[in-house]
Amino acid sequence: MSSAPPPVSPARRSFPRRNGNAQLWARGLLALIGGYAVAAAWADGLARLLPGSPADAALVATMASFVVYALAAIWTYAARSTPRAVIGLTAAIALGVAPAALHALGFA
Repeated sequence: MSSAPPPVSPARRSFPRRNGNAQLWARGLLALIGGYAVAAAWADGLARLLPGSPADAALVATMASFVVYALAAIWTYAARSTPRAVIGLTAAIALGVAPAALHALGFA
């Protein structure tokens, strides 16, 4: 006799891939939108910190933001869970906005 488990009817099958697909879509949207927000915040912050003319500082900060965007997207998929990815991107946005906030308050 065979020791194989009895077949499961199609109505009783669970689909664990649905949850996995939802997580993948959530991280994809988070990488797309959150990565853009991180890159924009860092470009603004770096442009205010870099020396030189404002046009040159903005150009260099914008070029650097492409690297920041790629790193933010990689972080989104490398995090252990989606909430950790959200926390990491939120912290990165806060670090990028800090120079602009200090400048607006008159400290920098």
